[in-house]
Amino acid sequence: MPANYSISLAGPEHLGAIPGIQVAAVSVFAESDVPADIRYRISPADVLQAAQKSGRLWVTTDAEGQVIGYAMIEIVDGLAHLDDLDVHPEHAKQGIGSAILRVVIDWARQEEYSAMTLVTFRHLAWNAPFYEKFGFKEINRASLSAELREMVEDEIAAGLSGKNRLAMQLLLTVRNPQRS
Repeated sequence: MPANYSISLAGPEHLGAIPGIQVAAVSVFAESDVPADIRYRISPADVLQAAQKSGRLWVTTDAEGQVIGYAMIEIVDGLAHLDDLDVHPEHAKQGIGSAILRVVIDWARQEEYSAMTLVTFRHLAWNAPFYEKFGFKEINRASLSAELREMVEDEIAAGLSGKNRLAMQLLLTVRNPQRS
């Protein structure tokens, strides 16, 4: 990640920028992947506020302090779940997504979650293969936990292709700095 960017927990002042990033980020997807009727759905303000207040929302800012990316964690079935990670397309391919993903993975380890889950596209190079580089593995659909299964089913019901959606999991080992 370039030195003039920084990652921090989101403050209330950052929340207004996130919907614009969501809209910009979806523009890189073909309409066959994200249909028009759900293309511009954004996270409700109360969801962003709750994540921000509970320390589960991070932002990446540029040298001018503008929010250009974010990641939000939800708790699903007692595990850390990467609900969303977006970087504005104008700032893509600079390692920003990787950097913010490392931050949220480290957070999940520090919070002693045994795993982190996410739902993403199977067939797009910047989705499942990106997460695989960090150790995420596909979860067989028949093995999904109740909440995670419901999330995938809701996405399919909303119009996303079931054959292109997959849940992934990263098993986490808790770091204990007191051990040698």
